[in-house]
Amino acid sequence: MPDFTKSFEDIRKADIAQVGGKGANLGEMASAGFPVPPGFCVTTAAYRAFIAPFEARIYAALDGLDPSDLNNVRAAGEATRALMAANDLPEPVAAAIRQSWQGAGPAFAYAVRSSATAEDLPSASFAGQQDTYLNVIGEADILAQVKNCFISLFTDRAILYRIQNGFPHHLVALSAVVQRMVMPDVSGILFTADPISENRNTCSIDASFGLGEALVSGLVSADLYRVDKQSGAILTRQIAEKKLAILPLKAGGTETVDLPPAVQTRPALTDAQVQALSEIGARIEAHYGQPQDIEWALEGGDIFITQSRPITSLYPLAKLADDDFHVFLSLSHLQVMVDPMPPLSISIWKYFPPVGLDENGEFRYLHNIGGRLYGDISPLLRHRRFGRFFIKIMGIADQIAQAAVAGLASRHALTAKGERFRPARLLWALLPTLRQVPLNLFFKRPEGAVAAANAVIADYVTQSKAQIAAAKSEAERLDAALTALRGVLPAAGKFVPRMAAGLVSQRLLRRMAGAGNAERLNDLERGLVGNAVTEMNLCIGDLADHLRADPPLLARLKAGEGLAAAEGNAFLAAWQDFLRQYGTRGPSEIDASRPRWREDPASMLQMVIGMTAHEAAGAHRRHYEALTQKSSVAAGEIPKHVSWLKRPLVRRLIKVARHLGALREHHKFLMIQVLFEVKTVLLALGDSLSAKGMLAAPEDIWFLTIPEIKRALGGVAPLAETIEARRAELATNTKRTPPRVVTSEGEIPRPNLAVEGAPKGALIGSPVSAGIVEGIAKVVSDPATETLTPGEILVAPFTDPGWTPLFVNAAALVTEVGGLITHGSVVAREYGIPAVVGVPEATRKIKTGDRIRVNGEAGYVEVLAP
Repeated sequence: MPDFTKSFEDIRKADIAQVGGKGANLGEMASAGFPVPPGFCVTTAAYRAFIAPFEARIYAALDGLDPSDLNNVRAAGEATRALMAANDLPEPVAAAIRQSWQGAGPAFAYAVRSSATAEDLPSASFAGQQDTYLNVIGEADILAQVKNCFISLFTDRAILYRIQNGFPHHLVALSAVVQRMVMPDVSGILFTADPISENRNTCSIDASFGLGEALVSGLVSADLYRVDKQSGAILTRQIAEKKLAILPLKAGGTETVDLPPAVQTRPALTDAQVQALSEIGARIEAHYGQPQDIEWALEGGDIFITQSRPITSLYPLAKLADDDFHVFLSLSHLQVMVDPMPPLSISIWKYFPPVGLDENGEFRYLHNIGGRLYGDISPLLRHRRFGRFFIKIMGIADQIAQAAVAGLASRHALTAKGERFRPARLLWALLPTLRQVPLNLFFKRPEGAVAAANAVIADYVTQSKAQIAAAKSEAERLDAALTALRGVLPAAGKFVPRMAAGLVSQRLLRRMAGAGNAERLNDLERGLVGNAVTEMNLCIGDLADHLRADPPLLARLKAGEGLAAAEGNAFLAAWQDFLRQYGTRGPSEIDASRPRWREDPASMLQMVIGMTAHEAAGAHRRHYEALTQKSSVAAGEIPKHVSWLKRPLVRRLIKVARHLGALREHHKFLMIQVLFEVKTVLLALGDSLSAKGMLAAPEDIWFLTIPEIKRALGGVAPLAETIEARRAELATNTKRTPPRVVTSEGEIPRPNLAVEGAPKGALIGSPVSAGIVEGIAKVVSDPATETLTPGEILVAPFTDPGWTPLFVNAAALVTEVGGLITHGSVVAREYGIPAVVGVPEATRKIKTGDRIRVNGEAGYVEVLAP
């Protein structure tokens, strides 16, 4: 006979399969000595016994439901609940419940709560998906409410939640918690980490009079108290107007009552009670090893804990070796690719910088937080002058991140202790490179800079390939690949001073010649000859022209015949040339695990096919020539509109801007090509380690780090469970929204940016390309499968070179991340279309088909009436 009931004293946190998440946590806390009201659990074995006669009918009705078809979900849920309600609890189950209830004390009132096996888990809380019954008195009501708890596993909301979170219905069972009822004066919720700021050192307490049901169901506004967990200081007291309370009835059940006006604004808790709750919350958090969402009740001055579950919504913390206060800046946002990456993709980036290395040879200021790249900028901020300078230049890249960092820079916790940036040593090392910037700005000939940079890139990539090929062992090949990574920045240093001079010249021109020349300066910066991304875009347009000129081939490719249909055709020759030159690029290319066009050309082929439908042959070249012509005209006109004294310097700056400004993408083009060579080595190592039985599959290598691969090559096999845990973590990270800035305490600053003159309700971002356009929005998430028709406004989470073909038809650009010098901004300016970037949740707040106005002058987007 299975155990149909278990007392709290016999339950531990590992018993989720028997008593569900809530029951397991209550038993665990009771055994650890926390003040949990006594009770017992009706086990999942009892639930299984109850549904056994009709279990197959339940799952047949629920399996395969489409969560978007709410009518079908509702109908299936109603039928399931009616079926369960028509059946009684089996007598052995009912007898076990009676016996446990008698032992617990039949004179008491009880709370009967649902506790599912997929509930209160570290990765998903399932909060509020099943039902709770309060102040239950007597045998008949106890049995009835246990059965109702079982039925509540199939409420419409619970069915939908399981489908959306990937939990199969048949793998989820339910236990019912029968817990002695607390008759509280005050109750509420305690978060051991602030749910708004996510600061792990701050706890947040909501409190109201009577039972917590009024608070949980949203019937009453609660008092809010925030406490510094380290000092015990109360940081916030917000006393709400608590108009009503839910109170228990003597005969069972509850009632909602209006509170007297004098009571409504009375604090629900004293300072001592607030601090006592904070202290017990900290102890529960320490017991579980992670932040908790705790339900509590205060009866006669005593605190009782009625539930505790993990807070599953918090963004992960950085793993640090010290307890200093750190500030982390998202490099994923700066690279406009915020999707999570597997561990190896992030580990690779730690080998680009040649300085600041740890004992593993990795750049110690780069961190994997939630599967994204974050840089530790704390040492920079601790230096007073350099910190101010760093925050100032951040505005070029991301104004939202700039505001967030500015708000943290003066924190005492940051400045009190920790590593401080020493600029003298870095400036001395960079002096030979830095002195080239003014030389290129004022003295050196700018002509031929693009060709020289292209030669540097070609030579370095060729040299890296040769060194990797010359390596005799797998370990030596890996070392050669990492050496190639380390050499990228020094190699780029041969042309980066010229690129910097080009960018500085553009800024100086705005300052010296901006009055009356704003539009001419915009024209000057467009159509720059030799920009790596622009040249790639032109080649993609040429491919579309080749394909457009061969209708039979175009028809075969549209029919899905693949590139085999192009064998011996002029298009195939042009296609192969394109892949030789640009095949190491692709969407989300900072993630080495993503396929490049050379590896999987299908997405690029679909882009080219799509382009044939939307523009005439040669349109891209004519558009580019028009931009270059405007640039040439502007170069001649701008000096005419400045004083004769400034004119010689302005002419020099114009020449530098036109020749050197085109280099701004070359450093990334070099990095991506070398990254592909490193990827090739790593894929071969994955095959080898899999063949040796050290990896279950070659692709598992993406869930290791470089140091772990080195150890594997030395004979230390990675743990399979580690790889599987990281695979699951990557899946979890896809559901997380990464912050631009986060601290070592988990705090996520969320500054509110305001734009003067912006209409109410406008979406605020950063203006990066001038102009104002109205049009129809097209929200795109995958540039490989979606296209734009001419005149549509591209709305995207981000853009990188894999998105550039879509700009041909875009009337304007709106992105969720980005700054003045990120990919989309640069391309938008070159195409002469308005752009607003860094608009939070743009792809959620704007829908395809919405009519919107993009104000690239002021930096906001309006969603207009249909």
